[in-house]
Amino acid sequence: MVTMMVVMLLTIMTVGVLNVTGNALHIGRVRRLQADAFNAAESGAEIAALWFRRQNSAPPYTSPWNPLGGQQSMGDGITFQVTVYPDSENSTAYLKTYRIVSTGSISATSKQVEIVIRQATFGRFAYFTDRETSSISGGAIWWKAGEICDGPAHSNNSSGSNFQINYNGSTDSIFKDILTGSGPSINYQPSQPQDEATYRRIFEDGSKGFKLGVPRIDLPESSDIQRNAAWGGESGFPGSNGVYLRSDQDGGIYVRGDCTMEWSVPSSSTQRITIKQGWSSTYTVDVNLATGATTLTKPNGSTETGGMVNGVVYCTGNINSLKGEIADNRVSGGEITRRSAWTIATDVVNGKDIEITDDLEYRTQPNKTLPSDASVNLAAGTLGLVAYDVRISSSAPRNLEVDAVMMAGGRNTSGGSFYVENYSSKTPVGTLTVTGGIIQKARGPVGTFNSHTGQMQTGYSKNYAYDPRLATYPPPFYPTTGTYERLSWRALADQ
Repeated sequence: MVTMMVVMLLTIMTVGVLNVTGNALHIGRVRRLQADAFNAAESGAEIAALWFRRQNSAPPYTSPWNPLGGQQSMGDGITFQVTVYPDSENSTAYLKTYRIVSTGSISATSKQVEIVIRQATFGRFAYFTDRETSSISGGAIWWKAGEICDGPAHSNNSSGSNFQINYNGSTDSIFKDILTGSGPSINYQPSQPQDEATYRRIFEDGSKGFKLGVPRIDLPESSDIQRNAAWGGESGFPGSNGVYLRSDQDGGIYVRGDCTMEWSVPSSSTQRITIKQGWSSTYTVDVNLATGATTLTKPNGSTETGGMVNGVVYCTGNINSLKGEIADNRVSGGEITRRSAWTIATDVVNGKDIEITDDLEYRTQPNKTLPSDASVNLAAGTLGLVAYDVRISSSAPRNLEVDAVMMAGGRNTSGGSFYVENYSSKTPVGTLTVTGGIIQKARGPVGTFNSHTGQMQTGYSKNYAYDPRLATYPPPFYPTTGTYERLSWRALADQ
């Protein structure tokens, strides 16, 4: 009986172990299938996102489609299928948005992953250059101790020009956000950092604060998109100099010929743009941000009225003087009801410039240390500049403020810079405050400094502050990078 009891006990234990093992094997198999399905879904979403990055322009689809051409096999019975859903507002939105849903499957198990992407704008950069040598002298231009770049920065490092950083005397990091470069290296002075403490004198995240060898980002080929947006069409452009209002065709403000431009705020609801051509031709554009009405007053005193312009001001010639104040957004109940958002552009391909002669500033200054719905961040307008060169006049004040994201040059131009006229002789040294971003074909100089002491000698010292609002809500029709930013990622619940 003892033997039978022992045998029975062993049998019960064996059956229990087999049941537990069977359940464990079943659970393990289910989890493996779920993991394989999830990994396939995630792979499909990433492959679709890569497909978007390889496109030269936003896909024209208005209905859901599969950019990969049907179900894809990963072997061993694992598949994935992708469906892309265009945003319902893509037909009118300048920045197109897409929702990618990828379904991974194996046997009867399926998992889904969703990624939402949107075309990225150059407004997302605090600093961007195609090459790091001066478009004026051809020599290297250096970041130095005491300067701060507090937003995303990128350099294509083309034509063999490396990124240049002189951190001699630095007690705080120069780059507060990620620095990316397409080139293989960075030139450091006084020497290559050897430890984390030294890296933190340059990058706030130390040796993790930069990444090299990333894909290059090309500047746009031209400013034709801004031209067409201002005119409200792609043909029929005027043949004589003047200022043209095309708000009846969802256009902006079109200027033919050289001009000067001053922005002012005569009342809390009015943005005024005074445009002068020659000695006697003065045009005044008044945009009523409360009602949306726009009035153009011509040199002979006649007026032309229309609806709200789309915010793009295009000039076929040079803007020989740009200055003034950008009006606030209209805000009600904690929400923006009408934006004061503007893009001022010239003919980049034909080398037309913008010269800033005095302060160009927002009426209300944004504050990125506060939430995006803080009153000052809701009120502050937005401004973008696009030209071959964006130049600070040698006659500009000693201390100058420019609130804008500025782009100088294009993909096929030989140059294009943001720089200070007569930077090497302009004295005494002042401070150049920029709230926004600087995007340029080649780095332009704003002053000179002593490489041993770090002290400025001529021109301006830099006080550059990134405006993160411009990444989410860029100026109207501001150039895109050709890439996509990821707005969200999530695993969808099992169906």
